[in-house]
Amino acid sequence: MTPSPLLAAISVLTLWCLVLGLVVGRYELFLAAVPLVVALLSARRPPAASGIGLTATASSPRLLEGDCFELSLVVVSPATGAPSVEIFVPAPATFVFLDGRRHLATRLRAGEPFEWTLTVRSTARGRSSLGPFNVRVTDDSGLLVDEAVVHSTLAIETWPRIPGIRQLPRPGRTRSSFGNYVARQFGTGLEPGEVRLFSPGDRVRHINWPASLRLGRLYVTQFHQERSADVVLLLDTLAETGVSPDTSLDASVRAVAALASAYIARKDRVGLVEFGGYLRWLKPAAGRRQLERLLRAAVPAAQVFSYMARSLDYVPATALPRQALVIAVSPLIDDRFTRTIVDLAGRGYDVVLLAVSAVELTRRVLPDTAVRDVACTLWKLELAERVRHLRHQGITVVEWQPEQPLDAALASLARRAPVRRAIA
Repeated sequence: MTPSPLLAAISVLTLWCLVLGLVVGRYELFLAAVPLVVALLSARRPPAASGIGLTATASSPRLLEGDCFELSLVVVSPATGAPSVEIFVPAPATFVFLDGRRHLATRLRAGEPFEWTLTVRSTARGRSSLGPFNVRVTDDSGLLVDEAVVHSTLAIETWPRIPGIRQLPRPGRTRSSFGNYVARQFGTGLEPGEVRLFSPGDRVRHINWPASLRLGRLYVTQFHQERSADVVLLLDTLAETGVSPDTSLDASVRAVAALASAYIARKDRVGLVEFGGYLRWLKPAAGRRQLERLLRAAVPAAQVFSYMARSLDYVPATALPRQALVIAVSPLIDDRFTRTIVDLAGRGYDVVLLAVSAVELTRRVLPDTAVRDVACTLWKLELAERVRHLRHQGITVVEWQPEQPLDAALASLARRAPVRRAIA
């Protein structure tokens, strides 16, 4: 229990009234001090704040960027009533309270719960928590308070919003399992290929009756096999620019989430390698559960700068298969990432680079000056030279402005000539 600022103010005012009354000899000052003394004597010890029960629940613990959720706070004083209970809701800067209230106050009766419902919007990806909550209990006079921290936390996970993608770069090499890519080998599939003479063992349903009737002999239609592919998404976390939730890394994570969702929908195996101050990877796999694992791995992605020269040699071969299509997503700020993808291409990997332009993201947060315009222009020229160098190394590069739809940028990737390898 501690005295409130009001108690200190009333005490000082009472003291001044008494002292001045004695100095100037005016009884009016003594009369003015009487209600102040009565107020001081009416102060009573408030109930312990640590005895206040608080339960926090959310309508949904998992959100997408920009989504809202209902935060419900149930407060109860089990032992005695509380004349005045104040609760402060601590929250990260990415949470916006739509009704503007984070400081709540009410009066509690013993054993009767009181519930608040707040609408909160999550503006950026990440794992966040609400709590612990600061509770303050005040007596009727407001002169004595008791404060405590209620360790009731609520975990909220915000996933990046996934834009729809219809155009995707086609992998140059595929796996033996069933998928959506037409292989050159013949077998079970839906894509018709060559027509040849019927031989013993061929299925009757494969007979091409128009050709057989026209040529007087039995002919069958061969079908191309349909395969799936391995795709590894390489995320650059060495550098970041801009202001959350619109940084270059935020845009990169959204692109990674969109690519992962689109390839998983095509029955491909998708993996993730986070290349930054430390290496994290997720081995390629298929299915809806793999998409959830990929999103959970990408949600906390953050810039971790390090002077150490990282290498993908530490990534196991199962996380970076030789036949995989590697899609690197980077703002091309750190030269170490550029050297890494050049090395990958030199080792025979099929590499595609999605270059996230961070120039406009940076321009928005800088003061509108001539120096800013010159710096951004020089930065654009440097990026253009770096892209030209990467294309000269045989790497497919597409530039993406985060303000534009991702699908429009990837349309050019879908038309690229993939690395040609024998499809086994």
